[in-house]
Amino acid sequence: MSSACLYLLDEPHVRLGEVRLELAPSRPAYLLIYLACQGAWVERGSLAGLLWPDSPEEEARHNLRVNLHRARSLPWTEALEVERDRLRFAVQTDVALFREALGRADWEAAVKFHRRPFLQGFPWQNTPALEDWAALERESLLEAWQQAAQRHAEALQQAQQHPEACRLLAEILRHNLLAEDVLQNYLRAAYLAGQREAALRLYERFVQELEHELGLEPMRATQELAASLRRAEPPPMAAPKPPPRIPLEVLRPPRLVGREAEQARLRYSTALLVHGEPGIGKTRLLQEVFPQAPLLRCREGLENLPFYPVLDYLKHHLDTLPDLGPYREDLARLLPEAYPGFTPPPAEPSSARARLLEALARALAPAGRLLFDDLQWADESTLELLLYLHNRGQAWVGAFRTHEAGPALTRVREALHSSGVEELALEPLENSMVQALLADLIGIPEGPPLFSGWLHRQTGGNPFFALETLKSLFENGVLRAEGGQWHTDLDEITQDYSELQIPPKVAEVVRRRVGRLSEAAQRVVQAASVVGEGFTSRLLAEVTGLSEWAVLEGMEEAEQVGIVKGERFVHDVLKQSTYRSISPARCRVLHARVAEQIGGRAEPQVVAEHWFKAAFLSEAVRYWLLSSQAYMSASFLEEAIRVLERALPHAEGERRTEVLALLARAYRELGQHSQAQSYINQVLQSNPSQQWKAHALVEEAWILLGQGKLEEAQLAVQDGERCLQTLEPEPLEEGSLELALIKLRSNLAFRQGDFATSAKILEPLLDRLRPQGSSVALAGILVSLGSAYDNLGDQTRAIAVLREALEVAKSVGARYYQVDAANNLLACFIRLGRTEEGLAEAAAALVLGEYEGSEFLRNNLAVAYLTVGRELEAIQLFQQIAHRATDAMLRALAWARLAELLPRHGSPREAEEALNHALDVALGMDPKATPVRLALVLLRQGTEAQLRRARPILQAVEVEALPSLFKEQYVQALTERGLPLHG
Repeated sequence: MSSACLYLLDEPHVRLGEVRLELAPSRPAYLLIYLACQGAWVERGSLAGLLWPDSPEEEARHNLRVNLHRARSLPWTEALEVERDRLRFAVQTDVALFREALGRADWEAAVKFHRRPFLQGFPWQNTPALEDWAALERESLLEAWQQAAQRHAEALQQAQQHPEACRLLAEILRHNLLAEDVLQNYLRAAYLAGQREAALRLYERFVQELEHELGLEPMRATQELAASLRRAEPPPMAAPKPPPRIPLEVLRPPRLVGREAEQARLRYSTALLVHGEPGIGKTRLLQEVFPQAPLLRCREGLENLPFYPVLDYLKHHLDTLPDLGPYREDLARLLPEAYPGFTPPPAEPSSARARLLEALARALAPAGRLLFDDLQWADESTLELLLYLHNRGQAWVGAFRTHEAGPALTRVREALHSSGVEELALEPLENSMVQALLADLIGIPEGPPLFSGWLHRQTGGNPFFALETLKSLFENGVLRAEGGQWHTDLDEITQDYSELQIPPKVAEVVRRRVGRLSEAAQRVVQAASVVGEGFTSRLLAEVTGLSEWAVLEGMEEAEQVGIVKGERFVHDVLKQSTYRSISPARCRVLHARVAEQIGGRAEPQVVAEHWFKAAFLSEAVRYWLLSSQAYMSASFLEEAIRVLERALPHAEGERRTEVLALLARAYRELGQHSQAQSYINQVLQSNPSQQWKAHALVEEAWILLGQGKLEEAQLAVQDGERCLQTLEPEPLEEGSLELALIKLRSNLAFRQGDFATSAKILEPLLDRLRPQGSSVALAGILVSLGSAYDNLGDQTRAIAVLREALEVAKSVGARYYQVDAANNLLACFIRLGRTEEGLAEAAAALVLGEYEGSEFLRNNLAVAYLTVGRELEAIQLFQQIAHRATDAMLRALAWARLAELLPRHGSPREAEEALNHALDVALGMDPKATPVRLALVLLRQGTEAQLRRARPILQAVEVEALPSLFKEQYVQALTERGLPLHG
């Protein structure tokens, strides 16, 4: 290791032997600081992306090489190691020394190494990603220092070094004034150090800050300490922690009692719904019967987070994920941490949903039987997956609260009932079962009959309520465990224990138990109920203003009385009761604090809900938009729509326009064009910015194009291009406005049969996209260009372009473009008489999955089957396309093909009907978009009535613009029907 040492927890400098060198802000310095803090090897690509996130990869790597060269000229970079793909700077730093001191519990050394916050005040010029990294490092190091400083201060106080302890505690408060437990220790130390006036000034600042930030007053103990200092009296000593008073057996009952019949029924079922009232024992029953089965918990407040219980389970079992084969990319979009370093390609919207469900089913398959708990809080996507798993034959059990099933769960229950799934209702425990429960808890053969009867009457046989009542009696000192027995003062004089007084509702039991906690623990528990699932000590410290040490003590106190266990409440009823006991004003403040702290760490949808409950609607809408955009980029369109529709009533101004535009896009990609058009109209009527107007026009143009309304689509594209001219240039990439409008113009020309113009529009894009390397955008343009060349009769050029498209699509994992490229190749090979080669390519593409291009692939396969004489297989495929395809031109073409083929197989009447269907479809399209083959079939075998209906179609045919093969056939067909060449 080099003799140099970087000091980053001080005034930033380097010490090289006896020489001190100041650290000046520069890109080489930033690079070296980051490498020094990492200590290990760092990939060049990630480092370049961190320093130059907005630059193309090659430019960023070039910048990295230049700055590495500059860094080597510094006198303290002897330890810099550079390899082809990675770098390392194994230099000593005070950050590393600080961490080593923490690791050996040397609190004094740790405090000395952390002279000031990490790189405090050090300027980061035009490097926002590095600045964010430094801020996170500073926060985590400062938190670690605060913990070490508190422990060292305790040691100083024990050693009677009160001035030093006082100084150190004051330093902690300088960084975290709201750490009330630290303030209490400081006030005691300040008295002993003779610094009363300074302590009282700091106390007054604390009072003002606490009121301003949290709307709270100091705890009573803190106020008493301050009063003692004002009177110059010795402050009261810290109160000892109360010992636990509830027997462990009550906190964690040893076994399930009174559910033998229900257990037997569960064991012999492959699919079952269990329901009952809150606290009746649904979860315990499931875990008792299937202790090894994964428990997938749905959570209140997360009903809008798709697949929450499934993803929560998978996140904790990433090391056991099976090989998902071709479905790996589908899971990676939803759960990126499952495949670190893997960037899945964009999904193809029409097939994304089905593929995602299959990916999740395969990921869960090795787990065997699945236990879904609290289905009344399940999101719609989880319920959809449950049905999918059931239909695949996976064993499962689901539990829900009887009277809290919403519409989505009700629909799923009905679907499951229709497939034979039964339900099991859990009833309250009988009196004898409560007596057996008490026998287990006390550890005696038979429970006390009188007390058992009283407990049964009071709780209605609800196991959870019974246990909560017992805890309340122990906490109040009414019930005592002595000599292996439980006793009350009434045992010898009561007839039925009716004299015992307990709160009438379990919510009151919980409220009183929380109220008996210390003030700090109460704050912690209330904040935890606001956070909901997965609260950590660090997060609760940030929310409550307590130090993390005090939070841990509060959580331990709450765990000792059975309120929490680890990072969750023992029961949802406890969480709900605690949450409902918080005043509305304080609840809003806590939600806002939670949202502020988790903003960059949690799912945007979770953050949005906290802002919403804090009544910060604009912030809620902002995070809902972030969530919806993430879902849309992964083609989780249903989830995006649910989030956007939740945001819409609360969005205003430009954000409302953005929500409407995104809804239009999501519905259009789902194929729900009428709903999409409704949102498009709302955008265009809202006086939108040019950006969102252009987005709406693009969506409208795609809809019109799919409907065959080419002239209207052309107008929408032209309006969109005028909007684009007013906007700042953006990168040419998949999803950009410029690329969408270019694709639309090319598609319009293609649909009108002007293949030369279609190709001419696309060709300049290759010069812009190829230098950027393989991309989804390049794959898409190559596919479209190859199709245009093919229709121009230049199959040699088309095949070369389409093969390039296949390679690009494979390299970026864009399977839907692989399908499109293979589809167009098949068409080329058919025209060249190399059908067998085309069939092989098509067969390889079919195993990639079901994508939007699969409709066109089926069409070309049907044509290929015709070429090799397999007409029955061709008819079968054309029938599928005619009945199921979403593209109007494909449906019209399929019906026309059927009209040609069916007479040869003894079905002339069906052929005439097929031609009527073809006309029905074509007359709803722009006449110029009608396939020429349909016009040919009409001329060759249409009835007079059909020809009269087809007159607009025939008049729109531009004979001179037809490819030579079609032109010759069309003129001959006109001649045979005795019709003029025009009109």
